[in-house]
Amino acid sequence: MDGPRVALVTGAAQGLGLAISRRLRAQGYDVLMGDVNADGVTDAAAELGGTGLVMDVTDDASVASAFDALHGRALDVLVNNAGLISRQPAQEFDSAQWEREMAVNLGGTMRCSRAAYPHLRQASSPSVVNLASVGSTFGLPQRLGYSTAKSGILGLTRTLAAEWGPDGIRVNAVAPGYIETQMMLSGFASGALDRDRLLDRTPLGRFGTSEEVAAAVAFLVSDDASFVTGTVLKVDGGITIDGSFHARVPSDSEVVSN
Repeated sequence: MDGPRVALVTGAAQGLGLAISRRLRAQGYDVLMGDVNADGVTDAAAELGGTGLVMDVTDDASVASAFDALHGRALDVLVNNAGLISRQPAQEFDSAQWEREMAVNLGGTMRCSRAAYPHLRQASSPSVVNLASVGSTFGLPQRLGYSTAKSGILGLTRTLAAEWGPDGIRVNAVAPGYIETQMMLSGFASGALDRDRLLDRTPLGRFGTSEEVAAAVAFLVSDDASFVTGTVLKVDGGITIDGSFHARVPSDSEVVSN
């Protein structure tokens, strides 16, 4: 193969996108980092040795301009991570904010995937990873737009996997649980999330890290996952599979004796 493999990550200025970019860069990828935050993505790219792209995933022209930075090269990996969240009661949900969340979280994933297609077809083992969420499984009160958009990403992922499989393009999703990022911390700050309740409902008894989500993405784009497509890999500590509703019993390692 001539030159390093190429990856493009959206929403790469901070949080999960930055962690994913860092992981792929460490594995030798030439990483293009897209974000609407021009200063943030420029600084992040300089830190990692990647290429920063000012990119608004809600705008067709902006997306097209970002992909022009490939200069006709093949694209091995696309990670659709750009997203945002707002918290409002459903009966009061603002229409403009609804449109904004659909445009970024779901529409952005579609636009970037569509623009990436001709570049992905040129690669020998191309892969797309979309960022879903526990909100793709749970109903999330106060987060109507976010949960709806993230649920839609699962349908988009399956459809692209089915349609693009004959081109050799694998399309999967990662569904993070409660990960220690600014987005989650903002939920604690606003009172929308209860730290103790979340930990009690998570079988592993802790929150995840951005690096753990990045590791899951790295697996899905690797040759080790060469026959995996159309799937959703949950990185959530088990919160979406635990059907118990009693208080969590401390493990032996948590029991303290005098």
